[in-house]
Amino acid sequence: MKKFMKIFLIIFAILVVFTLVDTLQAKIFNGTPLIKIRNNYDGGNIDYVDKGILVYTYVFTNGEKVTVYRWEKYAPPMEESNLKYKKLEDVELDYDLSQMVEDKCYIVLNLGKMYNIENLNSFIVYHLNELDNFIKNVEDKKSDEIRIVEYTPDELQPILTNLQYKDNKFIMQIDNRRDGTASQKDKKIVTTQYDSSEYVLVKSEVSVNSSNTQKYYELNLQSKKSNKIIHICNYLEMKKDDNQKFEIQFNKNVNSNKITKILDKDETDKCDYSIYSYKGTVDILINNEKMSLRDALMNNKITADQILEKANKDINDMKIFGDFYTDGGSKYFLYDDYSIIKMNALSGNYDLYIGVPSMNINDID
Repeated sequence: MKKFMKIFLIIFAILVVFTLVDTLQAKIFNGTPLIKIRNNYDGGNIDYVDKGILVYTYVFTNGEKVTVYRWEKYAPPMEESNLKYKKLEDVELDYDLSQMVEDKCYIVLNLGKMYNIENLNSFIVYHLNELDNFIKNVEDKKSDEIRIVEYTPDELQPILTNLQYKDNKFIMQIDNRRDGTASQKDKKIVTTQYDSSEYVLVKSEVSVNSSNTQKYYELNLQSKKSNKIIHICNYLEMKKDDNQKFEIQFNKNVNSNKITKILDKDETDKCDYSIYSYKGTVDILINNEKMSLRDALMNNKITADQILEKANKDINDMKIFGDFYTDGGSKYFLYDDYSIIKMNALSGNYDLYIGVPSMNINDID
């Protein structure tokens, strides 16, 4: 009997020590308990909770961990209802393309419709990566949201769609207020909810498209029980530019409205205009080497004219949207994360500006 008690006490002591060590390593060293029951969360901002003997470890979808004792009162921070975007009802009615791009909306522009050219079956796509990330997060059962912009076929007015995946549900809002062909009673935001136990997000190939794209798909919510399909958007897979020699990387400063001089024309004989940034800083990636745009220009790694040559080529290849101002010929180039304005104003301003997508000539001239 004594031998049995001795063995029991030794085993009990080992369990107590192991429990304490396990608890401390989870609590102090930001780990998770080794002896645990894992509860996975389908949607929301919590990925899973490891329930140990004395502690609970909350692991969030952004990778953060919080470990608390079982007896502690802890309320995990709730996720915002809108993860990325301003509420649709708060979006201005004159919401334009540059603002949509800056807000990281997924946008498909039909250039044939835009320029009224028959048989031009070519498109410009913005922020395909945002849509891809949303699709992947839905597959991984992580909360996310995407804003999609598609245009009416005749009036080319934007229809905004917010699709949110949260708590095992797809919440779809369609904002039809800018459709000039719609009746007044139909110009409203309509919200519909679909349960993920009944609907699944499906990307279906439609056809091979123009030379500007590789494949053309439709993204839909497909009923698991019937043939019912809810159209989300068209999905265009764009060709990759493997011959790209450099890449501009714009770093937005949300707290700045400043125009900052990158290079004065008097500092170099390579160009006869100065170069500025607006609301951020500019880096450039050349042959996998990242440096500031100023350093690249000063060390003859690149010229400003090469940046403009590429921008003009990207417009001609229908990779980005571009336009002219009515000030003498200043030109605007719109990329996913930045825009370029090359001044050619009657006032004598010929400078180059790189800034946020929503930058316009009134901000800088």
